[in-house]
Amino acid sequence: MKNLFNTALCLLLLLPAWSCVLDEIDTQMTDEEAIAAIRLECDALEAYTIQATKPQAVSFRVNSTTPWTVSVSDGADWLSVEPASSSVSSLSEDVRITAKANSDLKDRTAVVTVKGENTSITHTVQITQMRKGQLTVVPVAGEFSADGGQQSFTVESNLSWDVTAADDWLSFSVNHGDTDGSLKKVTVQAIAAANKSVVRSTTMTVVSGDEKREYLVNQNGQYLEFLPVDNPVIDRLGGELELTVKASMDWKVEVSDPAITATKVGNDKVKVSAPFNNKFAARLAAVTIKPISAEYGDVSSTVEVSQDINFDFSGHVEILSDGSAKVYADGADGKASRITTRDAYRYVSCVVTLGEKKIEKSAQMFLCTHDCGAEYQCQIDLAGNKRLRSNGSGTSYKTTKFNFTQEELQAIETYRMDFVPDAGTVKLEFFYNGTSMASQNSVSVFESDPEAAGHYFFGLEKVVTDGTWYVVETFDVTPIAE
Repeated sequence: MKNLFNTALCLLLLLPAWSCVLDEIDTQMTDEEAIAAIRLECDALEAYTIQATKPQAVSFRVNSTTPWTVSVSDGADWLSVEPASSSVSSLSEDVRITAKANSDLKDRTAVVTVKGENTSITHTVQITQMRKGQLTVVPVAGEFSADGGQQSFTVESNLSWDVTAADDWLSFSVNHGDTDGSLKKVTVQAIAAANKSVVRSTTMTVVSGDEKREYLVNQNGQYLEFLPVDNPVIDRLGGELELTVKASMDWKVEVSDPAITATKVGNDKVKVSAPFNNKFAARLAAVTIKPISAEYGDVSSTVEVSQDINFDFSGHVEILSDGSAKVYADGADGKASRITTRDAYRYVSCVVTLGEKKIEKSAQMFLCTHDCGAEYQCQIDLAGNKRLRSNGSGTSYKTTKFNFTQEELQAIETYRMDFVPDAGTVKLEFFYNGTSMASQNSVSVFESDPEAAGHYFFGLEKVVTDGTWYVVETFDVTPIAE
């Protein structure tokens, strides 16, 4: 008998899969001793539970010193095993068990057995596949109020279930339900906390087996908003508009442009006003309402309010990012550089505020009204005239001269001209940095022609190319009552 066993072992030398056996089995063993030395190990759990419609695979590893097979209990054709036996080249392999979907309304169970040759050692694994789930949820019917409260919904299932919310402001009277396998309907209370902020939403999720249902739950909240407004524009000459607010809290108003004023009126209106737009770009301001109390969180509503410009440009005039205008005396397009009012006026006070500048020897500054049947002007031309001039009747000129130096022009900050009615005449008066430099009374075309009005412009009288430039920060035009 011993010689027969040794002969069998020699034949096994031809099979690589048995190399591990020869390493561990002493050829001098008896048959009983050799069988007792065989190892068959499996890291599978004793039992697994898998889902019905999307069953997860079960995997485990078999380590053995003898060939082995994996079998399933009778009638368990819903299970597949890969591999079902050890290969010639390896006695240690990963086994994967997969299941078909369970379309029945009851659980099913199978036993998987791992068995080795020439040994009584076996490993058994129980696999239970859950019944097909039946899950019906009737969710909450409406929105929760800002004060919070409860609303009921129902869960009907033949499997255990869980309900959760994505946000902690929503909770449930029951978070879990069990069943004996039969359909069971449970009524659950969804509980919303009071909402001190704006409208909010969360997702309610019900999971039963591999069935999942998600529902959006909404809660009203505090509100602070502007009602829609068409074309929120303030007249470029100055004016105001009214915005309507819908609010459940006390609030304040802010505006992004200091030239525009926003005033709270009661708890449901904002009055937005702006003066004559004295810049050279349209104004665009954000009017924003915010709660006074921090308890409402970051709640706000904004309306963009605009105001158009009052001027047209000719020659070489560059609009800068802050809305000021840079006037060049280079005749870039063959025209004198000018800033002209879009509207025609009669008597006005014009104030020009100047910023940076580079004044050369032939520099000009020229403020004039024209196309009104007359011409009234203040002209500073360092290469020529420094004067007030009028031709009120259209037939003769009246001139008042004054002195002006290059240094004074370089130091000028405000340039003001008044064209005002004065006892049947028009009075022209020039102010340098707030100080009157010259004045003149002349025949008023406005007195003789009620329809007469002119466009006022500031800039150059004619093209010069001496390198002069200056920045006009604002141009204020104030009509004067007659």
